Amino acid sequence: MSLMLTQKELWALEDHLSRERFLVSKFSNYAQQLSDPELKGLCSQVAQKHRQHYDALLQHLNMQQMAGY
Repeated sequence: MSLMLTQKELWALEDHLSRERFLVSKFSNYAQQLSDPELKGLCSQVAQKHRQHYDALLQHLNMQQMAGY
């Protein structure tokens, strides 16, 4: 069973993708700039978690587009 998203839901998904991409960039930059190893590691972990969110959302969006959008 395939659940098709409405246009409004697709726009919201694209907006969320943009926000996740922004957060990946921000936390990656913070990790590069920090000298404290603990904070650097924490920012890297947060960036990685947002990257996973981004990848999952992108995969879902691609599946929707392949299904007819």
